[in-house]
Amino acid sequence: MSKPIHEIWKNEGGLLMPETTNNDRVLDLWLDVTRALKGVSRQIEWAEDEIQQAMERHPSERDVLYHSFPLLNPTHKLMATEFVYRSHCREILERLVTGADTRPGTAAEVCCLCCDMSLRAPLSSPAAGLYLRMWTAAFPDHPMFAEPSQHHEALEGSTIDDLERTVRRKLSVKDRTLTDVTCTGEHNGEIVQCKYAGA
Repeated sequence: MSKPIHEIWKNEGGLLMPETTNNDRVLDLWLDVTRALKGVSRQIEWAEDEIQQAMERHPSERDVLYHSFPLLNPTHKLMATEFVYRSHCREILERLVTGADTRPGTAAEVCCLCCDMSLRAPLSSPAAGLYLRMWTAAFPDHPMFAEPSQHHEALEGSTIDDLERTVRRKLSVKDRTLTDVTCTGEHNGEIVQCKYAGA
């Protein structure tokens, strides 16, 4: 004789889950997936907001900015933090409207790398100077360091320049370019005269 349904299944947060020894693992997996999706949803909102702000700053570049979303993929786990990811997006969008190369690492990406390195070993003076420079460029509204960056810049500015070029190049994302854009002539449900329409 089979068990009644209420003995086989239990309600977990509105979901019927099997009453098995693996139930806790299934529930944990479900909660992990739900948290990850919420995180992705937040990042999508931040990226769309940065695109909208860029359109307001550069109204003549609305078409290219509207189609820029594929360039804004987060590249580091620290980009789950809003101000880090927004800075990353903002720099790529500014490069896009000025015709600059969107592939090299952003200041936010360099900061993420420097953070990782600083947790493994003390940073050399030029590397610390690079971290200070990139932090100031990426997050001017989030001062973090008590140590003034002017000392590093005065003593090792040219070394930091070389290090910045090298690190940005090594952090390049080769497919972070806007190519093969197609447009239906609609942006957010509105008919528009997009330069990519019919391309």
